[in-house]
Amino acid sequence: MFNKIDVTGGFSDFWGYIREPRPHRWAIWGVAIALTWLVFHGVSEYLIPYEKPKARIIYFENWKATRSEAEVRAEWVARAKETTLRNAEKRAEYQRLAKSLGVEYDSTEADKVTRETLGDEAAAAAGKKPEPPKTPRSTLAERAARGPAGPTQP
Repeated sequence: MFNKIDVTGGFSDFWGYIREPRPHRWAIWGVAIALTWLVFHGVSEYLIPYEKPKARIIYFENWKATRSEAEVRAEWVARAKETTLRNAEKRAEYQRLAKSLGVEYDSTEADKVTRETLGDEAAAAAGKKPEPPKTPRSTLAERAARGPAGPTQP
């Protein structure tokens, strides 16, 4: 049915119909365009409402106006140390992944910065692999050595 589609005949018929001089064609075109615009505008405005976000001003309320320059610097240093610690932990994870994949991963400069910022103990602690949770697990061999469990209820 759709093997021999010819749209040129339809377009030529449409163009011929439009070109015929009809007494009210421009008024009909205007009404058709106005109704189309009205329907699409109504759908876009009322069926799919979009509320523009209102401008909000957010003030920082957690800082005292009387805080000193030393307090500001202490907060900066504390945030920098937290960021450095997180970066060191993430870098250690990537280093373990690279080692398991056999990829060369050099982080000597970043480790040096971490040691300078956090100290040797904290840098070493950040580089260590976290301990797995200590939950009692038994292996298949241990369960077999214990023997069969009590009778099971159906």
